[in-house]
Amino acid sequence: MSNGSEFTANGSGVPNGNSHSQSTSPASGNIPPGWHKPLPEHLPKPGYWPAIMALGIAFILWSLAVGFNEVVSTIIILFLIGLILFILALVGWIGDLRDERKDQNE
Repeated sequence: MSNGSEFTANGSGVPNGNSHSQSTSPASGNIPPGWHKPLPEHLPKPGYWPAIMALGIAFILWSLAVGFNEVVSTIIILFLIGLILFILALVGWIGDLRDERKDQNE
């Protein structure tokens, strides 16, 4: 069991007992031999499409829940709103992914 002494600060920011020098530390920007940068190197931009798709799914499930009350017009309206939101979000999300992929290939 460790007493924690290997993590005491010695002024260099490197834990005691570590045989690696700071020049090969991934945090310093240098990559050790045999390692590589993980892909993707940048994060995708945030978007609203996942939230819109979740809202569409919620409307579709809501229409199924209302369906037990046998109000046909309400079922149809809620289902169509949910389906439109779901399809809109799916098309938008796929379009964002295609645009992002196009930027990476250039």
